[in-house]
Amino acid sequence: MEAVEGIDYPNTLTGDGILPQELGQALQAATLQDEWETPPTVVQEKVEDKVEEKADPAETKEKPKPLTEKQKKRLRMKEKYRNMPKSKSHGQPKPTGFEESFTEVPITPDEHEYERDIYNSDRPVIFRIQEALNRYQKKRRLLTERMQAFSLYLRYGGVEVGAKMFGGVSEMEMKAMEKEEIIVARSQTDISIDKMRLDVDFELVTKAFLSFYLPEIYRPEGIQGIKLATDTIRNWLNYLLYHDVVPEYSDNIKSARKYCNIAEKQLWDNQLLLKGAPGDFNKACSFLFGGYHYNDTGSEQSNEWVEDGIPRTRSMTPTVAQKIVMFALAASGTDEQSSSFSDLAMRGELSADGIQDIDGFEVVDILLPHEGIRDFYNTHAPDLNFVGKVRAKAWRDPNMAPIDLAPGETLEDIRGMEFEFFLEEHLLQHCHRGMKVATCVYKLNCGVFFFDEIFSAYCSFFTPCLNDLMMGWRTPRDRTKKIDKDEEVDGVEDVLSDNDELSELSYDE
Repeated sequence: MEAVEGIDYPNTLTGDGILPQELGQALQAATLQDEWETPPTVVQEKVEDKVEEKADPAETKEKPKPLTEKQKKRLRMKEKYRNMPKSKSHGQPKPTGFEESFTEVPITPDEHEYERDIYNSDRPVIFRIQEALNRYQKKRRLLTERMQAFSLYLRYGGVEVGAKMFGGVSEMEMKAMEKEEIIVARSQTDISIDKMRLDVDFELVTKAFLSFYLPEIYRPEGIQGIKLATDTIRNWLNYLLYHDVVPEYSDNIKSARKYCNIAEKQLWDNQLLLKGAPGDFNKACSFLFGGYHYNDTGSEQSNEWVEDGIPRTRSMTPTVAQKIVMFALAASGTDEQSSSFSDLAMRGELSADGIQDIDGFEVVDILLPHEGIRDFYNTHAPDLNFVGKVRAKAWRDPNMAPIDLAPGETLEDIRGMEFEFFLEEHLLQHCHRGMKVATCVYKLNCGVFFFDEIFSAYCSFFTPCLNDLMMGWRTPRDRTKKIDKDEEVDGVEDVLSDNDELSELSYDE
């Protein structure tokens, strides 16, 4: 129904003699009558619209936007691969670069040309090694334990290692950097320029680290810890050879890599020998004639007690100790040793004296028990372990402090001093020629040698080196003298000038 617009009528009579005011009242009455009789359709429609809006609120929401072509493509790819079988590597950890089957990825011609530039033989060796270290850390996943072993090796070789050697870099700064700048920023190693005057010897550092510093300072636990250290060093040396970082030291690196293979077995044998030493015979001699185990009865133990595959005898008693010594001499000793031992034992004159001015012995030969000895033990003493022999020579540890001598006194020449020890078969299996054993050596007056508790056992390639004394070394500064910045710059230039061609090189990171 349309609304009636108001009309402004003049205050005069119409043709019918009706005033405009009366005409307006008649029209309003007629309009009200029509509204009363006509149903309120407009109001009902509005009410229905409100009910519909409350009933279906979802229809009032905005319609979803149509998918783009890129989104449709991704949905199609998901549908395609949804029911396909998952790959074998699904859920597996990422490769680290130290797997047994790992091989270096072939490099492209552009990468080869770039490496020939940064590993140019005209550049100083320490610069090339630092470049290789930066890229090696990027291409390998050095987890915590592996990084600890590798850091020790690098520090022992004169490389400074620390978390983010070049300071922290934010994500925003990283995005603005180039590829080479990111590699340097993420590096944890640095070789100071004062190392330029030192000799480079991969073989010497590797031998000294594996034969002394690793077992004595780092002390890897079990065969897995030893393999982790040797595999990491071998992997690093292979990287140097593959990328031809220092071609003038290729033979030296190959020689160092060889000792990683030897150390893997010998370090584990040394640990097993330390755990089982000194063996039943030597412990019995120490118990009877004086030593670390003198009168050490221990606690009651079963004769069948076995730990890590190393059988042990029951707790030592005088009766058991005498039985072990007598059967070892009867089975593996010479006639002179057996008869002399019996005669002196009958008279009660057996005694032992320590060998002075030596630190231990070096294994020369290993004699395993033969079938005759096995049959003898199986027949007469099945409860004892088979005994063989170790031939050795006297050894002095070069890392030990020099022996204190009186004025005019000289050390005895030990080059001709040799020993022959009795040792059980299960311990002989962990000995190797050239093994150095730090222990106290005794000699019975019947001509029989025995050794006491073992302090350390070293590899056949044991190499003394003083690098560990220089780890963390800083050149002292004279704080009483004030140094100008210009003098410091001159000092650095003097170091750089030692290299003839260094001034022609450009070292841009």
